[in-house]
Amino acid sequence: MRWILISLVIINLAYLGFQFMQPEPIKHRQEVEVFSVKDAKPIRLLSEVNAKPKQRPTTARKPSDQLCWLAGPYKVELDAKHLYARMIALDVKAQVVPQAVVSKLEYWVHIEPLPNKKQALRRLKELQKRNVDSFIITEGELENGISLGLFSQQSSVDRILAQLKKKNIDAQVKELPRTRDRYWVKSPITEAVELTDELRERLADDVETEWTQILCNSALPQS
Repeated sequence: MRWILISLVIINLAYLGFQFMQPEPIKHRQEVEVFSVKDAKPIRLLSEVNAKPKQRPTTARKPSDQLCWLAGPYKVELDAKHLYARMIALDVKAQVVPQAVVSKLEYWVHIEPLPNKKQALRRLKELQKRNVDSFIITEGELENGISLGLFSQQSSVDRILAQLKKKNIDAQVKELPRTRDRYWVKSPITEAVELTDELRERLADDVETEWTQILCNSALPQS
């Protein structure tokens, strides 16, 4: 009986020793790294990325639609500059714009230029023998042509052409516009300073000045 008890004790001790000698099972873990980015933009769907941003309607005036006040015209530049100076003193943007206008039209009756001066002299002598008032044109686009007179009235031109035709002389007429300068004061219309009727009258300084509105990029009035 004693030996049986001793045998059981030895067997139990041997089993415990066997269990301690076995390696521990390895538990597999899957680790996922998560990165945190500071001040990152929020995630957007692909449909949101491809969508075009909505444009807000604009009420800005196109340069071609910009309106200007136009004062004048002045025959004397100094009068226009006086108005310009008064406008600048009130922080009104302005400029003096000169304009060349036709004051009268003259008519130059002439014979077409000849190839050289020698032939022009020969033609001049022929005309003078026939009692036609004439002289050689020595410069300009009509050089070596023959001038037959400068006239300010169309009726005078018609009369001289009729006389030359009777003598079988072929003549031409060149119009010569005579111009003079006049001056305008132009100011773009803005919300910064409103040129009211009262202010425009005060700026004119008791001088009869006509104010009109035009497109800033349009031509100046010819009348």
